[in-house]
Amino acid sequence: MEYLAYFQPNIELSDLILEQKGIVLPSSGLHSTLCFFYMNPENEKDLISELSKIKFNSFEIRTLGFDDFDNSSLVLKLSRPEELLGLHKDIAGVVEEYASLGFNEISEKYYGENYAPHLTIADSSSDFDKDCDVLSSQIGFISQYFLSKKIKNDWRKIETFCSS
Repeated sequence: MEYLAYFQPNIELSDLILEQKGIVLPSSGLHSTLCFFYMNPENEKDLISELSKIKFNSFEIRTLGFDDFDNSSLVLKLSRPEELLGLHKDIAGVVEEYASLGFNEISEKYYGENYAPHLTIADSSSDFDKDCDVLSSQIGFISQYFLSKKIKNDWRKIETFCSS
């Protein structure tokens, strides 16, 4: 089963994004991925228990402009504060113990040094105006993250983790 650990932008940034023309949100909604993985659902309670032990402080993110991600998605790049990098590393370390085969391939491509925080806002082929500067240099504070799983093509939030 597919799982996603992620955080969401604050209401002000979300509203600014949603006001723009050409926005086509992903099925998982407006989010920034901390860790994506496949796992046997039988391990879900143990994973949640281990993720609950991760302590993190709230952190500030800043939007940095637009980019294409994997040649299919238009994203709003985000800053990489130490608190975010630490949280990402801690989550990936826990997930590695529970994820099914194939996690190493995902990890090598997208995690650790290759982790590029971003918010997916549209398909690359959308008519979104990439010269729109209203979304650049926006600041938001993150004090929680979520765990969701995909059930019949819908992402369902199953747990919320809050900063200490």
